[in-house]
Amino acid sequence: MPRPEHFDVFRELARSRATPLRTAALGTDGAWLVHWRNADTDTAYEQPAHHTLSLYLEGGEAVRCLDQPGARGGAGSLCSLPAGHRSRWAVRGSLQLLHLYLPQLPLALAAEQWFDRDPRLAQLDDRIYFDDAPLAELGRAIVALDWQHTDAGLRLQELGLQLQARLLQAHAGGQRVATRLRGGLSPQARRRVLDRIESALADGAAIDLDGLAEAACLSRYHFLRMFKASFGLSPHAWVMQRRLAHARTLLADERLSLAQVAADAGYAHLSHLNAALRRAGLGSAARWRGLPGR
Repeated sequence: MPRPEHFDVFRELARSRATPLRTAALGTDGAWLVHWRNADTDTAYEQPAHHTLSLYLEGGEAVRCLDQPGARGGAGSLCSLPAGHRSRWAVRGSLQLLHLYLPQLPLALAAEQWFDRDPRLAQLDDRIYFDDAPLAELGRAIVALDWQHTDAGLRLQELGLQLQARLLQAHAGGQRVATRLRGGLSPQARRRVLDRIESALADGAAIDLDGLAEAACLSRYHFLRMFKASFGLSPHAWVMQRRLAHARTLLADERLSLAQVAADAGYAHLSHLNAALRRAGLGSAARWRGLPGR
């Protein structure tokens, strides 16, 4: 999975005077939590490739978003920064923040699998300073945990999933844009196609366009167009990302050799898996397996 430093917002904050106090991965889908301390600096976010949820834990009353100078926040305030967001910030005084970084693909997949929602609706609202008591409560529960405790990983995953669910249900703009969506696969077709992909990946079976189009009850040509309309990716690009996610899950099992992981994930050779990991900025299989806290 990506490391925190692979996220644009993390890198921008690290470039300033902000200090990451704690970091924690939320399972294998690439989401990360970061507990920050920040003070007296300026920063800007220029179209990050991921979503960010920010919860102010302490301070923040003197922080200003220069693009929305009238907005006022403080402890308990939240900001929702979708992928592609732009904003400039003047940070005055000291504060602490909890950040949740969400890659776009896993959140789109969660929208489809958890709520039968079109993946195009898994785009967070762009909101500077808002209140949401359930979200804030979940964030405070996360901060109160000892992230190094033996069982903390499980609890963090539980709370992280609840955070994502709340975001999708209340802050993903689905109801406002649903009537404007055109084309794409039906909910039933999306589920059949995704189930076919996940089953094939788990079994190490080949995935071809004919099989996916058959699952959608469409011709290959129409399936290609409808899949891209729904997911924003071609079937091949989607399968490549899901295959890599499956390989990362297998890499966590140190009983499997690296060559076995590559084979079980559907790569012809370990070198092919290493090439896919490098394209994603994750290094080699051996390096990724050796990273603490993967």
